[in-house]
Amino acid sequence: MIPYTVDRRPDTNLTNVRMGIWLFLASEVMLFGALFSCYALLRTAATTWPSGRDVLQLPLGAANTMVLVTLSALIWRARRLPPMSAAARLWTATGLAVLFLAIKGVEYQREIAAGLVAARSTFLALYFTLTALHAMHVAAGAMANAWVASGARRAGAALTGGRVEALALYWVFVDMVWLVIFVLLYVS
Repeated sequence: MIPYTVDRRPDTNLTNVRMGIWLFLASEVMLFGALFSCYALLRTAATTWPSGRDVLQLPLGAANTMVLVTLSALIWRARRLPPMSAAARLWTATGLAVLFLAIKGVEYQREIAAGLVAARSTFLALYFTLTALHAMHVAAGAMANAWVASGARRAGAALTGGRVEALALYWVFVDMVWLVIFVLLYVS
């Protein structure tokens, strides 16, 4: 087992958790970057492309945007709090992540009921691919929040602080991806 240390590494001047989250986020940038590149290529090659405002449910997408921004702000501000206060914020953020997923579920249900399925168009195939992958990241983040929050008392201030820092960076990334998805699919 690799020991968890909170000391900065002499070669990078970063802690292991900070180095680890940045490497993880780099791989996520490549994943979503490839998907956004596919979107750009398919959209520019298409002779016609629907406006997301005409196809998707903009109010639900906007509501989810507000939920994610609030969630990230809670976690970002929790970085400097004592472990139990940070844990309380993480539990609230976990609830917001579940709310995001519930809103997305309602949205999917309405779209599928209206016959808006991935097989119907390239736009909808991209929509479902991007939003479902993003929703999986929200679900994974909710589980990570719950794990850190439930272990905050046991882990102590140093370990919890590093974990909350990693979660804050993760959620900022998830927010940025959602904002790109929102602009590309819902607004344009």
